[in-house]
Amino acid sequence: MKYILGLFCLSLAAIANFSSAQADSLANATAIHYQIIAERSHKPSLFTQGFLVKDGNFYESSGLYNKSEIVSYPIAEPQSTWAKMSASFLQKQHLPDRFFAEGLTLFNNKLYLLTWQEGVVFVYDATNFSLIKSLNYKGEGWGLTSDSKQLIRSDGSAQLFFHNPDTFAVEKTINVKYKQEAIINLNELEYVDGFIWANIWHDNRIVKINPATGDVVGVLDFSETAKNLKIKDPESVLNGIAYDADKKAFWITGKQWPKMFLVTIEH
Repeated sequence: MKYILGLFCLSLAAIANFSSAQADSLANATAIHYQIIAERSHKPSLFTQGFLVKDGNFYESSGLYNKSEIVSYPIAEPQSTWAKMSASFLQKQHLPDRFFAEGLTLFNNKLYLLTWQEGVVFVYDATNFSLIKSLNYKGEGWGLTSDSKQLIRSDGSAQLFFHNPDTFAVEKTINVKYKQEAIINLNELEYVDGFIWANIWHDNRIVKINPATGDVVGVLDFSETAKNLKIKDPESVLNGIAYDADKKAFWITGKQWPKMFLVTIEH
Protein backbone atom coordinates (compact mmCIF):
# COMPACT_ATOMS: atom_id res chain seq x y z
CA MET A 1 0.00 0.00 0.00
CA LYS A 2 2.86 2.41 0.82
CA TYR A 3 4.35 1.63 -2.59
CA ILE A 4 1.04 2.40 -4.35
CA LEU A 5 0.60 5.62 -2.37
CA GLY A 6 4.14 6.61 -3.22
CA LEU A 7 3.53 6.09 -6.93
CA PHE A 8 0.28 8.05 -6.67
CA CYS A 9 2.05 10.99 -5.01
CA LEU A 10 4.80 10.90 -7.63
CA SER A 11 2.17 10.92 -10.39
CA LEU A 12 0.44 13.95 -8.85
CA ALA A 13 3.77 15.72 -8.54
CA ALA A 14 4.60 14.97 -12.17
CA ILE A 15 1.23 16.31 -13.33
CA ALA A 16 1.67 19.44 -11.22
CA ASN A 17 5.17 20.01 -12.59
CA PHE A 18 3.99 19.49 -16.16
CA SER A 19 1.06 21.89 -15.68
CA SER A 20 3.39 24.45 -14.17
CA ALA A 21 5.79 24.09 -17.09
CA GLN A 22 2.93 24.58 -19.54
CA ALA A 23 1.78 27.67 -17.63
CA ASP A 24 5.29 29.07 -17.94
CA SER A 25 5.43 28.28 -21.67
CA LEU A 26 2.28 30.37 -22.25
CA ALA A 27 3.33 33.20 -19.93
CA ASN A 28 4.71 35.27 -22.82
CA ALA A 29 1.96 34.45 -25.32
CA THR A 30 0.04 37.41 -26.72
CA ALA A 31 -2.76 38.36 -24.34
CA ILE A 32 -6.13 38.83 -26.07
CA HIS A 33 -8.08 41.57 -24.35
CA TYR A 34 -11.81 41.15 -23.91
CA GLN A 35 -14.82 42.72 -22.27
CA ILE A 36 -17.67 40.97 -20.47
CA ILE A 37 -20.81 42.70 -21.78
CA ALA A 38 -23.52 40.47 -20.29
CA GLU A 39 -24.12 37.44 -18.13
CA ARG A 40 -26.93 34.98 -17.55
CA SER A 41 -27.61 32.00 -15.31
CA HIS A 42 -26.27 28.54 -16.15
CA LYS A 43 -27.70 25.41 -14.56
CA PRO A 44 -25.03 24.09 -12.18
CA SER A 45 -26.35 20.57 -12.76
CA LEU A 46 -24.70 20.64 -16.21
CA PHE A 47 -21.18 19.18 -16.34
CA THR A 48 -20.40 21.14 -19.50
CA GLN A 49 -18.52 19.28 -22.23
CA GLY A 50 -19.77 20.77 -25.51
CA PHE A 51 -21.40 24.17 -25.96
CA LEU A 52 -22.79 25.97 -29.01
CA VAL A 53 -25.37 28.50 -30.21
CA LYS A 54 -27.95 27.89 -32.94
CA ASP A 55 -31.00 29.98 -33.87
CA GLY A 56 -31.28 31.78 -30.54
CA ASN A 57 -30.76 28.66 -28.43
CA PHE A 58 -27.90 27.05 -26.57
CA TYR A 59 -27.06 23.41 -27.26
CA GLU A 60 -25.00 21.77 -24.53
CA SER A 61 -23.65 18.33 -23.73
CA SER A 62 -23.24 17.33 -20.12
CA GLY A 63 -20.93 14.53 -19.02
CA LEU A 64 -20.50 11.94 -16.24
CA TYR A 65 -21.52 8.29 -16.33
CA ASN A 66 -25.22 7.64 -15.64
CA LYS A 67 -25.92 11.37 -16.09
CA SER A 68 -24.79 12.21 -19.63
CA GLU A 69 -27.19 14.13 -21.85
CA ILE A 70 -27.57 16.80 -24.49
CA VAL A 71 -29.96 19.68 -23.91
CA SER A 72 -31.17 22.86 -25.60
CA TYR A 73 -32.56 26.03 -24.03
CA PRO A 74 -33.15 29.67 -25.07
CA ILE A 75 -30.45 32.30 -24.86
CA ALA A 76 -33.09 34.73 -23.55
CA GLU A 77 -34.10 33.85 -20.02
CA PRO A 78 -36.97 34.79 -17.68
CA GLN A 79 -36.59 37.84 -15.48
CA SER A 80 -37.44 36.41 -12.07
CA THR A 81 -34.92 34.39 -10.08
CA TRP A 82 -37.43 31.58 -9.49
CA ALA A 83 -38.29 31.34 -13.18
CA LYS A 84 -34.59 31.14 -14.03
CA MET A 85 -34.03 28.35 -11.53
CA SER A 86 -37.09 26.35 -12.55
CA ALA A 87 -36.93 26.86 -16.33
CA SER A 88 -37.02 23.54 -18.17
CA PHE A 89 -35.04 22.58 -21.24
CA LEU A 90 -36.56 22.88 -24.70
CA GLN A 91 -35.19 19.45 -25.57
CA LYS A 92 -33.22 16.79 -23.75
CA GLN A 93 -31.70 13.49 -24.81
CA HIS A 94 -30.22 11.17 -22.20
CA LEU A 95 -27.40 8.80 -23.18
CA PRO A 96 -27.26 5.17 -22.11
CA ASP A 97 -25.59 4.98 -18.70
CA ARG A 98 -22.39 3.36 -19.99
CA PHE A 99 -21.51 6.45 -22.06
CA PHE A 100 -19.74 9.61 -20.86
CA ALA A 101 -20.77 12.53 -23.11
CA GLU A 102 -18.05 14.88 -24.29
CA GLY A 103 -17.68 17.44 -27.11
CA LEU A 104 -20.62 18.55 -29.25
CA THR A 105 -20.78 20.33 -32.60
CA LEU A 106 -23.24 21.16 -35.36
CA PHE A 107 -22.68 20.16 -39.01
CA ASN A 108 -25.35 20.24 -41.74
CA ASN A 109 -28.13 20.46 -39.15
CA LYS A 110 -26.83 17.37 -37.38
CA LEU A 111 -25.40 17.30 -33.87
CA TYR A 112 -22.25 15.23 -33.45
CA LEU A 113 -21.60 14.10 -29.87
CA LEU A 114 -18.34 12.54 -28.74
CA THR A 115 -18.00 10.01 -25.94
CA TRP A 116 -14.99 9.99 -23.65
CA GLN A 117 -13.50 6.47 -23.72
CA GLU A 118 -16.21 4.51 -25.50
CA GLY A 119 -14.97 5.20 -29.05
CA VAL A 120 -18.42 6.21 -30.30
CA VAL A 121 -19.69 9.45 -31.81
CA PHE A 122 -23.48 9.83 -31.89
CA VAL A 123 -25.15 11.78 -34.70
CA TYR A 124 -28.52 13.39 -33.90
CA ASP A 125 -31.04 15.40 -35.87
CA ALA A 126 -30.60 18.92 -34.50
CA THR A 127 -34.31 19.70 -34.76
CA ASN A 128 -35.66 16.89 -32.58
CA PHE A 129 -32.61 15.08 -31.08
CA SER A 130 -33.55 11.82 -32.78
CA LEU A 131 -30.58 9.50 -33.27
CA ILE A 132 -29.53 9.24 -36.93
CA LYS A 133 -26.53 6.95 -36.56
CA SER A 134 -23.40 6.25 -34.55
CA LEU A 135 -19.81 6.01 -35.78
CA ASN A 136 -16.68 4.55 -34.23
CA TYR A 137 -13.22 6.01 -33.71
CA LYS A 138 -10.02 5.19 -31.85
CA GLY A 139 -8.76 7.17 -28.89
CA GLU A 140 -10.49 9.49 -26.47
CA GLY A 141 -13.06 12.17 -27.20
CA TRP A 142 -12.80 15.53 -25.41
CA GLY A 143 -13.75 18.56 -27.52
CA LEU A 144 -15.39 18.82 -30.94
CA THR A 145 -15.99 21.61 -33.47
CA SER A 146 -16.31 22.07 -37.22
CA ASP A 147 -14.72 24.31 -39.84
CA SER A 148 -17.72 23.61 -42.16
CA LYS A 149 -15.66 21.01 -44.05
CA GLN A 150 -14.32 18.67 -41.38
CA LEU A 151 -14.99 17.87 -37.74
CA ILE A 152 -12.13 18.77 -35.39
CA ARG A 153 -11.57 16.68 -32.23
CA SER A 154 -9.34 17.06 -29.19
CA ASP A 155 -8.35 14.14 -26.97
CA GLY A 156 -6.63 15.84 -24.04
CA SER A 157 -3.23 15.80 -25.71
CA ALA A 158 -1.55 18.50 -27.81
CA GLN A 159 -2.99 17.01 -30.99
CA LEU A 160 -6.12 17.99 -32.90
CA PHE A 161 -7.72 15.50 -35.30
CA PHE A 162 -9.62 16.48 -38.46
CA HIS A 163 -12.37 13.97 -39.27
CA ASN A 164 -14.50 13.21 -42.30
CA PRO A 165 -18.11 14.09 -41.27
CA ASP A 166 -19.60 11.06 -43.07
CA THR A 167 -17.25 8.32 -41.85
CA PHE A 168 -15.41 10.04 -38.98
CA ALA A 169 -12.14 8.81 -40.48
CA VAL A 170 -9.14 10.94 -39.50
CA GLU A 171 -7.96 12.93 -42.51
CA LYS A 172 -5.37 15.19 -40.87
CA THR A 173 -3.75 15.94 -37.52
CA ILE A 174 -1.94 18.99 -36.19
CA ASN A 175 0.24 19.49 -33.12
CA VAL A 176 -0.66 22.53 -31.04
CA LYS A 177 2.30 24.45 -29.72
CA TYR A 178 3.62 27.80 -28.58
CA LYS A 179 7.21 28.49 -29.64
CA GLN A 180 7.70 24.75 -30.21
CA GLU A 181 6.41 23.86 -26.71
CA ALA A 182 3.50 21.42 -26.88
CA ILE A 183 0.24 22.69 -25.32
CA ILE A 184 -1.53 19.70 -23.79
CA ASN A 185 -4.94 19.12 -22.16
CA LEU A 186 -6.83 20.72 -25.04
CA ASN A 187 -10.51 20.34 -24.27
CA GLU A 188 -13.69 22.09 -25.50
CA LEU A 189 -13.31 23.66 -28.97
CA GLU A 190 -14.89 26.35 -31.12
CA TYR A 191 -14.01 27.32 -34.69
CA VAL A 192 -14.57 30.99 -35.62
CA ASP A 193 -13.31 33.07 -38.56
CA GLY A 194 -10.48 30.75 -39.50
CA PHE A 195 -9.16 30.02 -35.99
CA ILE A 196 -9.72 27.30 -33.38
CA TRP A 197 -10.39 28.41 -29.81
CA ALA A 198 -9.66 25.79 -27.16
CA ASN A 199 -10.15 25.43 -23.44
CA ILE A 200 -7.22 23.94 -21.54
CA TRP A 201 -8.40 21.45 -18.93
CA HIS A 202 -7.78 22.66 -15.35
CA ASP A 203 -6.59 26.02 -16.65
CA ASN A 204 -8.50 29.30 -16.69
CA ARG A 205 -7.21 30.25 -20.12
CA ILE A 206 -8.47 29.76 -23.65
CA VAL A 207 -5.97 29.58 -26.50
CA LYS A 208 -6.46 30.81 -30.06
CA ILE A 209 -4.91 28.37 -32.56
CA ASN A 210 -3.93 28.75 -36.20
CA PRO A 211 -5.27 25.49 -37.74
CA ALA A 212 -2.79 25.64 -40.62
CA THR A 213 0.27 25.47 -38.35
CA GLY A 214 -0.99 24.48 -34.88
CA ASP A 215 0.60 27.62 -33.43
CA VAL A 216 -1.02 29.37 -30.47
CA VAL A 217 -1.41 33.01 -31.54
CA GLY A 218 -3.12 34.40 -28.45
CA VAL A 219 -4.52 33.67 -24.99
CA LEU A 220 -7.68 34.71 -23.15
CA ASP A 221 -7.29 34.62 -19.37
CA PHE A 222 -10.44 34.11 -17.27
CA SER A 223 -8.68 33.56 -13.94
CA GLU A 224 -10.37 36.52 -12.26
CA THR A 225 -13.82 35.50 -13.52
CA ALA A 226 -13.38 31.95 -12.22
CA LYS A 227 -12.05 33.21 -8.90
CA ASN A 228 -15.05 35.49 -8.39
CA LEU A 229 -17.46 32.55 -8.75
CA LYS A 230 -15.92 30.95 -5.63
CA ILE A 231 -16.54 27.41 -6.85
CA LYS A 232 -15.25 24.76 -4.46
CA ASP A 233 -15.32 21.62 -6.61
CA PRO A 234 -11.89 21.34 -8.32
CA GLU A 235 -13.51 19.58 -11.30
CA SER A 236 -15.87 22.50 -11.97
CA VAL A 237 -13.42 24.04 -14.39
CA LEU A 238 -13.72 26.59 -17.19
CA ASN A 239 -15.03 24.63 -20.17
CA GLY A 240 -17.43 26.03 -22.72
CA ILE A 241 -16.98 28.35 -25.72
CA ALA A 242 -19.99 29.17 -27.89
CA TYR A 243 -19.80 31.83 -30.60
CA ASP A 244 -22.95 33.93 -30.97
CA ALA A 245 -22.83 35.22 -34.55
CA ASP A 246 -25.79 37.58 -33.99
CA LYS A 247 -23.96 39.34 -31.17
CA LYS A 248 -20.47 38.81 -32.64
CA ALA A 249 -19.36 37.63 -29.20
CA PHE A 250 -18.50 34.49 -27.27
CA TRP A 251 -20.52 32.88 -24.48
CA ILE A 252 -18.13 31.43 -21.89
CA THR A 253 -18.99 29.05 -19.05
CA GLY A 254 -17.68 26.06 -17.11
CA LYS A 255 -18.60 22.67 -15.71
CA GLN A 256 -21.32 23.13 -13.06
CA TRP A 257 -20.89 26.90 -13.17
CA PRO A 258 -23.90 28.94 -11.99
CA LYS A 259 -23.26 31.62 -14.64
CA MET A 260 -22.16 32.16 -18.20
CA PHE A 261 -20.66 35.32 -19.66
CA LEU A 262 -20.97 37.10 -22.99
CA VAL A 263 -17.55 38.31 -24.09
CA THR A 264 -16.43 40.59 -26.91
CA ILE A 265 -12.88 40.42 -28.16
CA GLU A 266 -10.96 43.69 -28.36
CA HIS A 267 -9.02 43.68 -31.62
